Amino acid sequence: MKTILVPTDFSIAADSAIHYAIKMALFWDASLILYHSFIPFESGFYLLSLSEQENIEAHKKLTDRLTTIKNSIVKKNPNLSVSIHVDQGPEGIKIIDFCKKSKSDLIVMGTKGASGLKEKLIGSFTAEVMTNAPCPVLAIPKKYTFKVPEKITYATNYNKKDKKVLQSLLEFNRLFNAKITILHIDWGITFFTADEDYEHYKKTIQNHFKDFEFTFNHTVGKDVSKTILEETLLDKTDIIVMNPLKRKGIWNRIFYRSVTKKIAYHIPVPLLSIPTK
Repeated sequence: MKTILVPTDFSIAADSAIHYAIKMALFWDASLILYHSFIPFESGFYLLSLSEQENIEAHKKLTDRLTTIKNSIVKKNPNLSVSIHVDQGPEGIKIIDFCKKSKSDLIVMGTKGASGLKEKLIGSFTAEVMTNAPCPVLAIPKKYTFKVPEKITYATNYNKKDKKVLQSLLEFNRLFNAKITILHIDWGITFFTADEDYEHYKKTIQNHFKDFEFTFNHTVGKDVSKTILEETLLDKTDIIVMNPLKRKGIWNRIFYRSVTKKIAYHIPVPLLSIPTK
């Protein structure tokens, strides 16, 4: 991890992500990019030159705002490399484009948690970035403070791409050396498409990663998202990890489905998505 991209909308949730990203950057000796994108002003009632001037002024104000945050970070962390970038256009699309151009290794972003009647675990914007980003995305709950992770849980449906995900996770975990649990929620029916059963899967993973000892948790639960949260809360997990597959709607089932209010109004710990594109 050499470059960490941190999108911000200047909210409390985004501030939490910035503070978390600073700690990560110091831990990894990585550089930070503070990022914001805005929708350019266009109007048929204004001359083109006036619209352009409005956008120039908006760009300058946002640049100044990011610069203030940057200067505050550098003042406290003089050895930390911090840069800023202001884009114009839909934030979800622009973040992905800039991530590719800057060759960022990780996106750290805040999430405001559940919203609306569906009680989503994470905001739809965060989920959109996670499912489309070319690099891992770490979603930080509002007001969550950094701690060196001691326990990490990878929630999986025993997918054939798990080896790639786990390889990336081990690289992420190299400096932390946290305990990693592989969690699978079984509905008690042949719900997932993986051919490998639990024992076969466990043996396959152990044989492939001989230098690291994973812990396995194979449990039953009819509500996948609810059970994941219950298991990770019981285990005192510091980071939940997932592969943002869209196959057969598993991502939607977990993140867009209603969950019990008492379990979580928002994700209680950081959520890391690791793509295998």
